Amino acid sequence: MTDWNKDLEKRILKKSKFTLTLRIIRVLLIIFLLYALYMIVANIIADKLDIGRENMYFSSLALEWTVPNVRGELEIKEEELTIFGTKNFSYNIVKTVGQDDVVIGEAQVTKKLSNSFSQINYSHPGLKQLSEFSFSLPEDPRTGGKLEANTSPNVWKTLEMLPEGTVAELAFSTTDFMGSTQLIESLGDYDLHVLWMPLYTGEFKDYEPNGYSGNDNMIMVSDVLGLTGGKEHDENYHESLRIRWLDEDAVIDSEQLMLKNMEELLNKSESYYEQFLGFGHLEEKYQYLTEEGFTVYGAVVTGPVKELLKVQNLSFVQGEQLGEVRLWNWQLDN
Repeated sequence: MTDWNKDLEKRILKKSKFTLTLRIIRVLLIIFLLYALYMIVANIIADKLDIGRENMYFSSLALEWTVPNVRGELEIKEEELTIFGTKNFSYNIVKTVGQDDVVIGEAQVTKKLSNSFSQINYSHPGLKQLSEFSFSLPEDPRTGGKLEANTSPNVWKTLEMLPEGTVAELAFSTTDFMGSTQLIESLGDYDLHVLWMPLYTGEFKDYEPNGYSGNDNMIMVSDVLGLTGGKEHDENYHESLRIRWLDEDAVIDSEQLMLKNMEELLNKSESYYEQFLGFGHLEEKYQYLTEEGFTVYGAVVTGPVKELLKVQNLSFVQGEQLGEVRLWNWQLDN
């Protein structure tokens, strides 16, 4: 039996430290390898499932339906999936003035495993907000009483002062509820493009809207959906079809595509389309559109200023508002 002494104690302590250090290194190496394997598998799955593309498609859809004449561009800038399953990506947001698309900012999306903690932020330098357009209901759905619209001052005078070599963006409400095709046909004689139309989807009758403003003579719903040029995706959520503006043929196709996209959203979790995308009463709105059809009460249009000036002669136009003005970029109809 070896006698216990200080040298033996030192050797045992040294050996123990070495063994402990080796074990710590081994554990750290295993953790690192497991982390690396997890991240590789997670990113492969994310790429296979096109998580970035899927969430880009639906987040840009939410933007297009809720903000007049604003939409997301096709190109996505995405980061690798984080260890906590968070996907960060961004894409440019544009609006159409004349026949050109103008970049006005960027959408920055953080998609976490929980929809409650996922968010979409919009950066729009130089702009107070993405769109200053508002649309007034032509009548109170509860009483049938006629309502007025909020008109911006000097819209027509400003358009008259603009040179003919310019194009602009104009929004207006209507004095009555109209069918979508009815409004398109009413503008058919003018060289304009219809870009967005606010939809009546049963507010105050089938459900109480999340927010609205106004008084006894005016009501503006804050969470309104709008009909715009329709779009759809392929199996990898790449945009496979986009309709740029609404004419007599495109409006029917766009309505069908909107219902198709709404159906797809309603098959997802309620937290996805309500908390992440911000759609309130989506199921009620879908039911109204499928049962009652597409009823509109305004539009955003664009075209040469001389064509926009003709809109003031239409008896059903009220609440006109002037948007962006740009140099001529229009191809005249033959």
